[in-house]
Amino acid sequence: EGAVRLLVSDSPELVDPVVSEPRHIGETDPRVVRLRVDGLDPQTRYHWALEVDGRVDRERSGTLRTLPEGPASFTLVAAACARSGSNGAVFDAIREVDPLVYLQLGDLHYANIGTDESDRFEAALQQVLTMPGQAALYRSTSIAYVWDDHDYAANDGDSTSPSRPAAEQVYRSWVPYHPLVSEQPEGPIGQSFVTGRVRVVMTDSRSQRTPSGASEGSAQQILGAEQELWFAEQLALARAAGEVVLWAGSTPWIGEPTDGGDTWAGYPAARRRMADLIVDAQMQDRLVMVAGDAHRVALDDGSHTDYSTSQAGGFPLLQAAALDRPGSVKGGPYSGGTFPGGGRYGEIVVSDDGGTTLDITLRGSTWDGELLVEETFTLPAGTTAG
Repeated sequence: EGAVRLLVSDSPELVDPVVSEPRHIGETDPRVVRLRVDGLDPQTRYHWALEVDGRVDRERSGTLRTLPEGPASFTLVAAACARSGSNGAVFDAIREVDPLVYLQLGDLHYANIGTDESDRFEAALQQVLTMPGQAALYRSTSIAYVWDDHDYAANDGDSTSPSRPAAEQVYRSWVPYHPLVSEQPEGPIGQSFVTGRVRVVMTDSRSQRTPSGASEGSAQQILGAEQELWFAEQLALARAAGEVVLWAGSTPWIGEPTDGGDTWAGYPAARRRMADLIVDAQMQDRLVMVAGDAHRVALDDGSHTDYSTSQAGGFPLLQAAALDRPGSVKGGPYSGGTFPGGGRYGEIVVSDDGGTTLDITLRGSTWDGELLVEETFTLPAGTTAG
C-alpha cells in the first residue's frame, strides 16, 4: 500500500505543480486510482505525473490539454472498433494528429462478455491499457468513451444482456467520464461536455436498448426514455448558448428500415423520435453527427440523414471506423462515398473566429496518411443565429 498523488504543471519539469488530494492504494481496486485536480487554466497544455509515496514516477506521466472557453479552433478525433489486445499503428497516427480529445465510439475491445462477471471486464480493460500504442495515446490525449456491443456484452447486446450489471459497475470504476445521464447503477452512460462553441453529446445506445424487433412506437428504444429526455435538454442548452452540437455515438444512422436490424434503421420509431427532437429544438442546421460500429469511413452532407416527420432537413454525418477490424458496410447511401476497412479514423476540425458562423470539417483517413474523404460545413453559431 502507498499514497498516490497526481501532479500537474505547465512545465515539463513539473515546476510548481497543482497537486491532487492523496489516495491510498488499497482503498479501491489496487489497479485503479481516480485523482482530481482543480484550478487549471482553459486551453492550456499541461504535463502530469504520478507521485507514489513521495517519489515522482516518470514512467506514469504524460500530457493533457484543457478545453477552451468561448470561440476556439481545435481538432477532435473519433474512431471505434479495435480487436482485443490491439497495438495497431493507427493509435500512433491518432496521437500524431494531437487531437484536443479522442472520442472513442465503442468496441474498445472485442471481449464479447455475455455474463455478469466484473473480473472479465476488468481484465479486458487491463489488456487495453497495457498495449504500448494505446497506452501512449491515452497518456497524451484526453479521452471520452461510450461503449458498443462488443465491449458491453456479446454481439448485438441490449438492455437484457446478463453482462449489464458488471459492464456498468466496471465502467464507473475504471473509466474517466464527464457527468453521466444517470448515476444509477444501471443507468445510461451518455455524457456531454462543451469545448469552445461546440457541445459534444455522447449517447449510450446499448444499455437501454430494447431487443431488436420486440417493440414498436414509443416502446421501441435505443437510448431509453431518460436519455432521450436528457438529449432534448442538451439540444435546448446548446440552442440557448449559441453552440453547435456534435452528436457522437456508436450506432450507424442512415439506412432503409430493416426488421430486426442492429442499427438505427432497425429501430425506425426511435430514429424518428430523435429526428423530431432535433427539429423541435430548431437544431437541424446546427448539428453534426459522428458514429462508429460499421467498419468503414463514410460521409454524408445531410442528403440522406433526415428522418423527421416534417422532413425539415438533414445534418452532416461521418462514420469513423474501423481502428483495426476487417471492413464492413452497414446502411447507406452516403453522398461522399463509403470506404470499408481497418486502420481508419475520423477527424472533426473546428474553425471558429467568434463570428456568427463556424466551420466544421469532417475528414476520414487511414493510419498511413491516405485521405479518404473530406468536406467542410458552415454552421450558424451564437445566440442570435437563426
